[in-house]
Amino acid sequence: MMATLVHPMTGIEMNPINIERKALTFDEAVTAHLLKMQGVKYNIIAQRLGTNTHRLGEVFRGEKHEGSKAKAIELTEKSH
Repeated sequence: MMATLVHPMTGIEMNPINIERKALTFDEAVTAHLLKMQGVKYNIIAQRLGTNTHRLGEVFRGEKHEGSKAKAIELTEKSH
């Protein structure tokens, strides 16, 4: 069980940051596409992958990791 992270002055519970990525790899981009196809909200995908929405935008617009969406589609087709 993870320890609760609480702001020392306000007592507000916060989410711990376990992973922080400045850029995404191809496989992380594929994972982002898979999560998006599963209906996960944009900001939640960013939080889960430890990145920001700008990095996701680069991937989803096809500016980074060309072919990652096709790979995600291929993986979903294989799983059915």
